[in-house]
Amino acid sequence: MTIDRAVIGENAKNAREYNGFSQISVARFLGVDQSLISKFEKGERTIQSEMLERLATLYGCTITDFLSAGDVPEQQVKTAYRSSGITPDDMVIIHDIRRIARNLFFMSSLAGGEGIEKQV
Repeated sequence: MTIDRAVIGENAKNAREYNGFSQISVARFLGVDQSLISKFEKGERTIQSEMLERLATLYGCTITDFLSAGDVPEQQVKTAYRSSGITPDDMVIIHDIRRIARNLFFMSSLAGGEGIEKQV
């Protein structure tokens, strides 16, 4: 399987914008320079798998959602928050809540459970 950096970057950019996050806030969340996020989204640089996993969770999707060309990756975990000034600390909380919710849905599916609405 060939991994297309441009597709992954474009999908990550779409997901970031859909969530209303700036490149600067995402860079601060990851502890990297904003230029890395810019180059990653343009397909000029690769990003570490750990960072890609953190982004996928933050954006409410999975890494595989970034792999195929298309629109904004579908959010598996949707959250509503009311703030125009989301800080990196807020993003850590959003990330953690979405990770917990995604794990809950996964465990429920393993147990054959139904009835958990996929919105937090």
